[in-house]
Amino acid sequence: METRSENLKPWSISKRFFTLLSIYFAFLMVDFTSSDELFPHFVYVLMTPYTEFWHWMVPWFGEHVLHLSYPITVRPNGSGDTTYNYVLQLLWIIFALLITTIWTILDRKRPSYHQFQYWSRIVIRYFLAYMLFVYGFVKVIKLQFPFPDLIRLTEPYGDSTPMGLAWTFVGYSSGYNLFTGGAEVLAGILLFYKRTTLFGSLVAMTVMANVVAMNFAYDIPVKIFSLNLLIMATWIAWYDKDRLINFFFLNKITTPSAIEYPYHTKWKKIVQLSLKSIAILFALYSTLYSNLNMAKEYGDAAPKAPLYGIYDVKTFNLKGQLLAPLTTDSTRWKRMIIGYPGYARITKMNDSIFWVKLKVDTSLKKLHFTSNEDPEDKFTWSYLKQGKDQLTVKGLMGKDSINIQFKQFDHTQFNLVKTGFHWINEYPNNR
Repeated sequence: METRSENLKPWSISKRFFTLLSIYFAFLMVDFTSSDELFPHFVYVLMTPYTEFWHWMVPWFGEHVLHLSYPITVRPNGSGDTTYNYVLQLLWIIFALLITTIWTILDRKRPSYHQFQYWSRIVIRYFLAYMLFVYGFVKVIKLQFPFPDLIRLTEPYGDSTPMGLAWTFVGYSSGYNLFTGGAEVLAGILLFYKRTTLFGSLVAMTVMANVVAMNFAYDIPVKIFSLNLLIMATWIAWYDKDRLINFFFLNKITTPSAIEYPYHTKWKKIVQLSLKSIAILFALYSTLYSNLNMAKEYGDAAPKAPLYGIYDVKTFNLKGQLLAPLTTDSTRWKRMIIGYPGYARITKMNDSIFWVKLKVDTSLKKLHFTSNEDPEDKFTWSYLKQGKDQLTVKGLMGKDSINIQFKQFDHTQFNLVKTGFHWINEYPNNR
């Protein structure tokens, strides 16, 4: 960490070059190309010319410079590890090197970049704080990792993907979500203030290292972005590298951090504090407030679909004939799961699966089915719920009469649901 007297000394050309390189690369990592909107929509509208440039540049570079064997047609989406993202990352490095080289030559008489470094560090730590709020609050409110749904609970364990396994593991525990998300939110709060920036960057490095490890270990396609956030946290902490080395490794007394306040008048201080307040309020509104609203519709406590449950077929009558439960039968149903409002998943005896749109009319006791593949393929059945677990549906499928009796499976009897937490475990319950 440089002292105030050292700040007055001219920088070497290598220091100026690598300082500019790190700043420009950090700025380029502030990305707006993904369709998975992490900012309010108006931000992406404002950044349209910027994103359109990369949408043109990345495919062109992949085809004409890298000579990839396939065109880049898939843009960033729920996956942040597309070919597009890898080429974009390479272009960021190239652009940062070019801009830094040109700027260093043109501005070679400038002795240092103290002010540029100072304000750049503020911008990057505010961006990192915002992203930590995004991913932190979505865990605290438990939207990113919901409790395993009915479909997940009924799927064979071995059919899970590594990412699905991670989502189930993390989603099971509200406490673990609160712990990990709370750590991210804490790091974000600390990064918003100068005096706690170093501590905030170290906390951010810790939580992001865990996220990066999980993304790589479980093949979660946010590897590039999470690694970039870890780089940002490390870059912010790097400013105090000498103090950290003295404290942790050399057992030396560290000098106080030179917290600079570049404004010299009262009105400049007021403007700076006002901008900080706006940034913090914007971050809270765009993350905490929006996630609280989303939780009402998508969270674990959101209203359940009518007839929510797992229904196993007891009898299946088609055109007045009882169909035997043969595992080779591609007509007879085996199970119906109503887990998401507006949808149902049907499993046939041969374990083939298809989804249908489902509207439940609880007043008229009607089920309105619409094929996911063909909107014209519709049918309406009446239903009767008897007791806690008996459901009978009947009607016409095309011109064929159908009558199905279901027995509802009590999903609370799954070990994953009913086991819960115990302070005392006389024996391990590892099943």
